[in-house]
Amino acid sequence: MSFILEELRDTVAVRWRRELAGPEPSARTHWNTKVGYYRAVDSLLAAGSGDPLSWVDVVAEVRPQGSRTTFFAVAGPHAKKPLLRAYQTAPAGPVRDIAEFLDHAKVPEMLVDETKVWSYWPHRVGWMHELHEADELSRPAVTECLIRVLLDWAVRERALASALDHAPPVCAVEDLVVIREGRLSAADADRLLRQAIRLRLIRGCSTDGVLHLLRPEFRPSPTPAAGNRGLAQAIDLLTRDGQAPSEQRRHAVAMMRDAIRVLESVSE
Repeated sequence: MSFILEELRDTVAVRWRRELAGPEPSARTHWNTKVGYYRAVDSLLAAGSGDPLSWVDVVAEVRPQGSRTTFFAVAGPHAKKPLLRAYQTAPAGPVRDIAEFLDHAKVPEMLVDETKVWSYWPHRVGWMHELHEADELSRPAVTECLIRVLLDWAVRERALASALDHAPPVCAVEDLVVIREGRLSAADADRLLRQAIRLRLIRGCSTDGVLHLLRPEFRPSPTPAAGNRGLAQAIDLLTRDGQAPSEQRRHAVAMMRDAIRVLESVSE
């Protein structure tokens, strides 16, 4: 998993946030301005002011003062360094497809998506710390940890998590795509995490209950390997008859190695 951790430390979302919140005074000023608008969105949704929001509502909520000009400077496809553009310019593949989830017709909805990423980010940082401190983990185990952290955020930020039809933060979608090494499409990753949030917030399932329901999607039950009967017979012969012919022993060992490879591939 070490190479997966390296990829998770340098995702599109990580680079976007690192560049926006960089040490340069101009970058910090722009980032602080964006955070002011993120806080306004979060506050409006928490107060039940409506989903979707209008840019007028957001501007009126910004403290100490918002403006139409500033709103469109930090939100929408023509803003300075929008998250949408970061994904649109990513290399071709499942990660670039995440841009589709950010390309809303209404600018306030784009701002809601970025607000989700901003709000979720401290949880992601904690998740990365857990992965770094943990022993070697399988991809299914890392996926479970991701879902647990996502649901903890969703419960704490219920209104924000429910916005845009329970869309997950796109950085979590990207993380899941990375964990699955591109074998999971962005659409399937979004669907899985969105379903997790809905189960937790709408149906009231516990986190363990959500994982129980979704586990077959990322941790499929091992299927019997072809030739298991022959393998069992070969092992039985070896354990019962220490004088088995060497050729028969080699054949049994080869079958066991094949079975191990199959089981390891299933566990991934």
